[in-house]
Amino acid sequence: MKLLVVGLGLSTIIFAGGGGNLSGKWEVQVEGYGAPRTQKFEFKQTGDGLSGVYAGKYGESKVTGTVKDAAVEFEMRVIEDERIITVHYTGTATDDGIKGTVTFGDVGKGTWVASRWTQAHKK
Repeated sequence: MKLLVVGLGLSTIIFAGGGGNLSGKWEVQVEGYGAPRTQKFEFKQTGDGLSGVYAGKYGESKVTGTVKDAAVEFEMRVIEDERIITVHYTGTATDDGIKGTVTFGDVGKGTWVASRWTQAHKK
């Protein structure tokens, strides 16, 4: 199954106690519905605002959102078999990263774990 990113990702990312900052590069491991796969995000957090870029196997997309507390929620749109699917992520941020669940429109579900990108992620 081919997925192609189309357009803008919309994100709301919330970090524990409001004290953490999500700015920087993140690597996301997704399991479920056509997975496993690796995605990359680069975020810039300014106050409660979040902007950035998603990069995955099928393209790039801009990301926007907000930051508050520890709950994480974001989404993006992909094309599969000439159909647009909204991929919706929810999770919790901790000092170790972010993890949660993902739904692929009405066609599937999965889990995801995000960690800050380091040289160890480079292959």
